[in-house]
Amino acid sequence: MEETTISTKKNILNYGLILGLTWVVYGLIRHITDNRTSTSWGIVIIELFIHVTIIVYGIYTYKRANNGFLKLSQALKIGLGVALIATIIYVIWDIFLLKIISPETMYELIKSSNQLSENESINEDTIMSRESNFLFTTSLASIIFYSILGGLISLLGGAIMQKNRDTF
Repeated sequence: MEETTISTKKNILNYGLILGLTWVVYGLIRHITDNRTSTSWGIVIIELFIHVTIIVYGIYTYKRANNGFLKLSQALKIGLGVALIATIIYVIWDIFLLKIISPETMYELIKSSNQLSENESINEDTIMSRESNFLFTTSLASIIFYSILGGLISLLGGAIMQKNRDTF
C-alpha cells in the first residue's frame, strides 16, 4: 500500500477563512443588535461552540482526506493555523468596525474598561493615544488568547482523533 500524506495548508486556509468569516458575521450581528459591549454566559458558550466546531471539523476533514490517519502534530498544526488565520481576519474586522463604522463603540469600550474616568478632561491627543493603545492591546490579547484556545482545542481534538499508520 502506498503511503501518501495530504498537505495541511489547504485545510488550514479553508477552515481559517470559514472561521474568520463566521466571526465577522457573528460580530456584525452583535453590532447590529447593539450587543457589542455586553457579555454573558450565553454569548461565551456560543463563541466557544463556534470556535470548537469549526476547528475540530477542520481536523476531521483532514483526517478523512488522509485515509483516516492523523498524527497529533498535524492536528496541532491545523488547529493553530486555523485559529491564527481566523483571529487575524477578526482583528482586521474589529479595527474596521471600531475605527470606521462605529467609533462611538470604541469610546464605550474604553470607558467600560476604566481607562477613562467620567470627569477627565479630554483633548484630541488623549483620545487618539487611548484609541491606538486600546486597539493594539485588544488586538494583541485576541491573537494570543484565540491562538492558545485553538491550540488547546486542537490538542484535545487531535488526541481523540489521532490514528497513526502501522509501521509494519
